[in-house]
Amino acid sequence: MKQWLRFLGPLAILAIAAFLLRDKMPFLAEGYQQVLDANNVGLVLALIVTIGSMFAMAEVMRLLLMAGGTKVSLWKTAELTFVANAWSSTFPGGAAISTVYQYQTMRKWDVSVIVSSWFIVVSGVLSTLWLVGLGIVSILFLGASFSIWPLLGSATVMLGIAVLVYLATTHPKATSRIICSEVRTFNRLMRRDPERWIPAIRKHVRQLHAVHLPRRRFALIAALSLANWMLEILGLWLCIWAVTGALPGLERVGENPSFLGVILAFVTAKIVGTAQVTPAGLGPVEAAMTASLVAVGMTASSAFGAVFVYRILAFALMTILGWIIYLISVARGGMKAGEQS
Repeated sequence: MKQWLRFLGPLAILAIAAFLLRDKMPFLAEGYQQVLDANNVGLVLALIVTIGSMFAMAEVMRLLLMAGGTKVSLWKTAELTFVANAWSSTFPGGAAISTVYQYQTMRKWDVSVIVSSWFIVVSGVLSTLWLVGLGIVSILFLGASFSIWPLLGSATVMLGIAVLVYLATTHPKATSRIICSEVRTFNRLMRRDPERWIPAIRKHVRQLHAVHLPRRRFALIAALSLANWMLEILGLWLCIWAVTGALPGLERVGENPSFLGVILAFVTAKIVGTAQVTPAGLGPVEAAMTASLVAVGMTASSAFGAVFVYRILAFALMTILGWIIYLISVARGGMKAGEQS
């Protein structure tokens, strides 16, 4: 019950506030009317691509775990993806809870500690790099007045982590030697046994030998990670079409933004949402996305309507679906790995 209160509480407060302010802020009433008049075909297509984005991330998980020597079916990784998203979306700071849940589930699938950690790092790095890249592209082409240095800094850090992870995966002996040397130095500084933790570190790092990720498979995984973001953006794009009746094209036309403008609004909202002060950034994300869409050409009422519909699909419905899957999996005794047929 507490989980549902934490999830629905902020949404209910926002809805009540919007209702009470409808006369003082006319664009809210206009936006609600546009939501009621939305094109059902656009809404259904937006829902389909949003679900597709979840399956793209599930396939990233399946392929990365396969590279680590664990065969799991796509349906099982999809279940975990939906449930992890539900944990992340329901609680403030839910991303950390979601990561722990993913790790614990993979351990139940007999995935080693090092491969589970390797998956979390690699998938996170790829996802962040693509988001930063999309933001940089939209900023450069739109000429938006937005500081590019924080994005470049994030990209540099993520790229550095990606290189380190790749080197560790391809050179486990050297990795073990370097880590053990650093740990021994730390132990001496703490006046402890220099060999403390060394056997466990060697055991875990040796498990990197199990990771086999050819370039073609890595390229496929990277493409699927990009597809995850692009399908989410397409969901927003289709929601704009459903509400306004006009598809954003390559260039801005009147009050219809360009597709790059939609990307910029999406990336801006995602960056704002990373703080997760509220579940899934509820409140700040909607405000940032609406303001960004207005900045790239949309009216306030149309932007509000499109964002409202998009967040119902991408946030509320996906979270509810994740909790349904979680309850079903608990009733079955938890998630168990199933080999790909």
